[in-house]
Amino acid sequence: MLKRFHILLFAWMLVPTGMLAQANADPYVREADRYYQQMAYARAVQLYRTAAELGAVNEHVTKRLADCSMRLGDTQEAERWYSVVVKFLNREPEDLYNYAEALKSNGRYEEAEQWMDRYLEVVSGDGPVQRSNLTGYARKFNLDKDRFSVRPVSCNTPYSDMAATWLGKDRVIFSSSRHETRTIERRAAWNNQPFLDLYEAEVTPTGDLINPRLLEGSVNTKWHEGPATASNSGDVIWFTRNNYYKGRTRRSQKGINRLAIFKADRRSGGYVESEQFLFNNSEVSIAHPALSPSGRKLYFVSDMPGGLGGTDIYVCEDQGGQWGEPVNLGPAINTPHDEAYPFIGADGTLYFASNGHPGLGGFDIFMATRGTEGAVIGAMNLGAPINSPKDDFAFIIDPLNQRGFFTSNRPGGAGDDDIYAFEMRAPLEERYLCSGMVIDDEHEMPAPDVEVLLMDENGKVMERATTDSKGEFTFPVKKSSTYKLVARMKGRYDGEQFVNTEGIERRQIITRDIHLVPDAGIWLRGFLREKDGPGFIEGAKVSVVNLSTFHTDARTTGEGGDFAFRLQGNEEFEVLIEKPGYFSMSVPASTIGMRQGIIDLGTARDLELEPIEQGRAIAFKHIRWAHEGAQLDPQAKAELDLLAERLSVNPGITIEVAVHSDARGDQKKQTELTQQRAEAIAAYLRGKGVPKDRVRAKGYGATRLMNHCAPGVQCSEEEHAVNRRSEYAVVSVQP
Repeated sequence: MLKRFHILLFAWMLVPTGMLAQANADPYVREADRYYQQMAYARAVQLYRTAAELGAVNEHVTKRLADCSMRLGDTQEAERWYSVVVKFLNREPEDLYNYAEALKSNGRYEEAEQWMDRYLEVVSGDGPVQRSNLTGYARKFNLDKDRFSVRPVSCNTPYSDMAATWLGKDRVIFSSSRHETRTIERRAAWNNQPFLDLYEAEVTPTGDLINPRLLEGSVNTKWHEGPATASNSGDVIWFTRNNYYKGRTRRSQKGINRLAIFKADRRSGGYVESEQFLFNNSEVSIAHPALSPSGRKLYFVSDMPGGLGGTDIYVCEDQGGQWGEPVNLGPAINTPHDEAYPFIGADGTLYFASNGHPGLGGFDIFMATRGTEGAVIGAMNLGAPINSPKDDFAFIIDPLNQRGFFTSNRPGGAGDDDIYAFEMRAPLEERYLCSGMVIDDEHEMPAPDVEVLLMDENGKVMERATTDSKGEFTFPVKKSSTYKLVARMKGRYDGEQFVNTEGIERRQIITRDIHLVPDAGIWLRGFLREKDGPGFIEGAKVSVVNLSTFHTDARTTGEGGDFAFRLQGNEEFEVLIEKPGYFSMSVPASTIGMRQGIIDLGTARDLELEPIEQGRAIAFKHIRWAHEGAQLDPQAKAELDLLAERLSVNPGITIEVAVHSDARGDQKKQTELTQQRAEAIAAYLRGKGVPKDRVRAKGYGATRLMNHCAPGVQCSEEEHAVNRRSEYAVVSVQP
């Protein structure tokens, strides 16, 4: 939700009281555009509304009204105007996305999913169309609501109260725009609220916040202050403010006063600003500081160039009194959208807010634990009731991982942003899901009341489900596992899909649709895997050639590596499987004597594509040489037949056949013998139709040993055998 972005990029100004009075809409639009460019959205939206009332309900005005409303957190108005925007003939894909986000922020997940799926269909191009599965995520994140109890704190006001941070065990610092008596009341042009100041409050034994008061000292100014972070002792705080230092305001080349981080030390009269953060820059925003428990790392948020998009989270490490260069936390945490409000728990867990990871709407709160090498990994959504369709952010938790606070603008609060207290009643545990839809291809409709089985790789049934009225199903799954889905319906062949959950930490839900076809006719199907890899290959081209008519039908494999074709009876076929960067594969298929049924191509050949890596040696598994001989036995010839077929299907590949010996005996004779053996392999391949210029033969003797068994070194027979090998490697690939 862009509203939360108001603490990242602002153009602050006093709100004027006058208003242009024109008879037509154009002057209002021009004035509104000027305010919009200055990010004065509260002022701009008023003028755009006036223009719309005067009849300017065009694409430009409605888009700006929708965008301003979204930035101001008025998602109902945003939904209203985006519903108009998406009806324009020249709408852009981003309009569909924004409308879906507005619907999601209002809790209308089914409608949001429809529009997000339309967006994904437009942007997918020639690739496979993805599904957003927003309703699935909504169900997932609403599981286990009893893990937390949540309640608003006593010190909330109708103004913005946000981003509490620990100041010792029994106090917090937070930001608030609550009205304070001043000589001149300044308001943010972004949302027409008073500027934020830093406040202090007491934490009661029950976890409430009471007795709020302005933070003592000289930290608060005429600009925005907050959020902040404090050292364990509370003697030092780092805080966010508009780039205003020692009485001087700094603006970018475009005149925008961005955010910066400053340090303040506690003295007898309160906190006194002492220095600015080393990496403050008037051209970008640097904000949301968060100290690690040791105080040696400072996390922050920025829109600096080189990030993944929007605002990203960075970290600097103390290098002897000076902060080291910022390091982006990478794609496990940051997305092309906005990440903000980091907090580091006592156990090193990172908590942060994001509108780029799957969530319930607006900003959601996530946690990320640390891997074995110390890097943060994954992003787990904390789910409801911590998260809601609105903006939820600024999560902090005590060292015992029992209580804490977060901020939300959800309905039912005192107004605008409010601080909520929570108590954790059960440990956080990630749940991963596999969901999908069963589709009856005969009628091109979802199939309700269909049994779906979740099986492991060995065919053991793990779970059973029945599709709902929309033909949908959901199963819990574990990470780094492989499953088979089977759907069964009377009058249809069983439908199958495969799922591998490697990397599911990022997606959290894997979607697989299962298609059912009438149990008539002959169907060819299969599932394509990567050789020696855990997953299935998406986007491979599968062509089925009728060897009588040479008619060709082609498909592209889906996310589960799946493909299916309907075949004519009493025919012979060749199935060609291709994907750039992999060895192509050809597999025969026959319907001779068949009237109906399923041909599973995987029973005829392991449907595994092997990546092409130039220079990587691929060992022959079945070539064995008689003592001082260079003859190929039948088992060796059978293996070379497969290589000849591979080279025939991959005409652009040139290989080198290499034969090696161990280091015993006369090395000159060994080199000559390995050359004879390599040439014997090459000659056999030529006899199978492989052109001479595509196979190089090289006998290396003992010049490329795999271990320490050099001439004169005592080794076991097993150690010497490691060096006696025959192999080939790709040396060039032509298109």
